[in-house]
Amino acid sequence: GNATGGLALLSSSKLMITDIWAGVAPSIVTTSFTTGYVLTLGIGMAAGRFGWSTLSDYLGRQNTYAIFGLGIPIVGLAPYLTHAAATISLSDTAAGVVPGDDILPLLTTFYAGSVLAITFYGGIFSTLPAYIADLFGQKHAGAIHGKLLTAWACSAIAGPMGLAYLRSHSISKSIDELLGKVENANAFEQAFGCSLGDTEAIERLIDAKTISIGRLMELVPDGTVDPTPFIYDSTCYAAAGLMAMSFLSNLAIRPLNYAKLVKDINTSNASDPKGTKVQGGGNEERRRRRRPW
Repeated sequence: GNATGGLALLSSSKLMITDIWAGVAPSIVTTSFTTGYVLTLGIGMAAGRFGWSTLSDYLGRQNTYAIFGLGIPIVGLAPYLTHAAATISLSDTAAGVVPGDDILPLLTTFYAGSVLAITFYGGIFSTLPAYIADLFGQKHAGAIHGKLLTAWACSAIAGPMGLAYLRSHSISKSIDELLGKVENANAFEQAFGCSLGDTEAIERLIDAKTISIGRLMELVPDGTVDPTPFIYDSTCYAAAGLMAMSFLSNLAIRPLNYAKLVKDINTSNASDPKGTKVQGGGNEERRRRRRPW
């Protein structure tokens, strides 16, 4: 869950910056700003790998993983920040004011929160081996870690693909709603070369990215709300849900009770001194299998 959520944030943050924040605050979110933001995400991930693994030695592995749960509100509240920024931008534009200073606190919150959440993703990866060793001992830590890395690789493939599907679904839904609001059929036909009733041609143009939310916003009546700030809502909510599941799973982890385990083994051996009832056939069964006759 944390792997999927972290990768979703990593893959969606840059798109959210360019698709949403660049539109609501063009004077701030420039190309250089976006490049610096992506660079900061990479630095945050590297810092998280070193920083959280070191802090886990003092805080404890489970407590450190519990701190990573702070990523849940960060990802879950990201849509709220984008919605608020879009509302402010719309109000400033209507008043003839260039959006910028009013949106800066929201943008700063999104920027800092996403970088902090990325440090959690880096810390999860680096703290995991020590967490496994604490829970199961060092003897089989390597094998267990290898199995978890396999699951991690699967989440790295399936997670972003699933979340990208949610984004694509939101875009398709928004385009369909905007198509229903287009009143000037002639202007639409001049812009795209097909009529509003030609659904097959429209589908082809949507797949080719010719028909987009931005192009349709030029044809819909004034006052129509731009759906761009809402296309990442389902992605963020799904990622936050997966992170919440992993957070609860971490809280449910309990270390092995070695004293009870040894006591149960001794009790079993005392009740079956010959070892004939041990799982798998016991000592007698194993001796029988080794005989050449």
